[in-house]
Parts: sequence; structure tokens; C-alpha cells
Amino acid sequence: MKKFFMMAIAVAAMTFASCGNKTEKPVEEAIDSVAVLAEEANAAAEDAISQLSATLEQKDASALQTALEAIKAKVAEFIAVNPGIAKEYISKVQNFLKENAEAVKAVVGTNATISGLVDGIAALPTESVEALTGATDALKALGIDASNFVKDAASDAVDAAADAVEGAKDAAAGAVDAAGKAVDNAKDAASNAVEGAKDAAGKAVDNAADATKKALGI
Repeated sequence: MKKFFMMAIAVAAMTFASCGNKTEKPVEEAIDSVAVLAEEANAAAEDAISQLSATLEQKDASALQTALEAIKAKVAEFIAVNPGIAKEYISKVQNFLKENAEAVKAVVGTNATISGLVDGIAALPTESVEALTGATDALKALGIDASNFVKDAASDAVDAAADAVEGAKDAAAGAVDAAGKAVDNAKDAASNAVEGAKDAAGKAVDNAADATKKALGI
């Protein structure tokens, strides 16, 4: 009978382990997706800095404007997907522009459009995600409306968290049900084994009694 209960415990443990893996998978996938996005942002920042550097060396105002417009588009793209990634991207670009401020001024000259792009990118706060997403005026100055992006991102995060919680609840409930069934099955098997042993013992006793009677001629 102990063997049956040990089997039931083992089945329950395997069931909980299986459910745990199911709940961890979405979390791992989410972490992987953020890591991929971070790599993409780093690559984009390096590419943007490379383009800026080339335009400054060539002293090409038109190419500089094109590079800054591309940066502005990337800022909008990253904010829409993940403001935290956008913050890191902007910070890298800002550092380059700050370090090369004199070279930038020399190329910009009196071009108000390019100057506005440079100042707009430099004005974006990067000390925190909250500061960036809350800087609606600075974003609008670059033609970026972040209000919908932030709302959508927050809504998606809430939905994802709710789905994860529901998934965990379902997994836990399934594990409890499976464990209960395993224990019930073990009990039934043990009960059947006991009844079978009783029947076998009874038959053995009856057979022994019959044999004894025959031996005594009864």
C-alpha cells in the first residue's frame, strides 16, 4: 500500500513541475524579446552615430539632416515598442552630439531646420523612462505624439500580466486536480489490492480447511 502512495506523490510532483515549466515559458519568451529589442536598439544607435560621424567629416548639411530625421523616426519607433529601450538609444545619440557639438554647429550653420532637430533630440530627457514618456512637449517638438504609444504599451503590459496570472492559476488548478486524481487512483488501487488479498487469503483458508477435512475423512 505504501508503494501506491509513493507513486501518487511522484505523479503529483511531476505534474507540478510540468505546470511550472508552462508558466515560466511566457516569461522567458518576454525576456528574450526584450533582449532582442535591446540588441536592435544598440545596433541602430551605432549605425546612427556612424552616419552622423560621416556627415560631420564630409561637412554635408543635407546628409546630416537626413541622419537626424532617421534618428527621430527611430525614437518614435522605439518609444512605441519599449520606452526603456528608446531611452538608451536616445542617450547614446545625445552623447555623440554633445561630444561633437562644435563640429555639429559648424555643419548646421544657420539652417534652422537642422538646428531644430539637433536641439529637439538633445532636449529629450533620459534620466528615467517616466521622464521621457512624460516629456510630451519635447516629443511633440520633434513631431512625435507619445501619448498613444505610452497608453498602448501600458495596456499591453497589463494584458500580458493578467494573462500570465490566469495562466498560472489554471496551471495550479490543473496540478491540484491531477494530484487529487493520482491520490484517488492510488487509494482505489490499494483498496483493490487489499480486497484481493483478503479474497485470496479467504480462499486459501477454505482450501486448507477442505484439504484437512478430506485428510480426516470428514
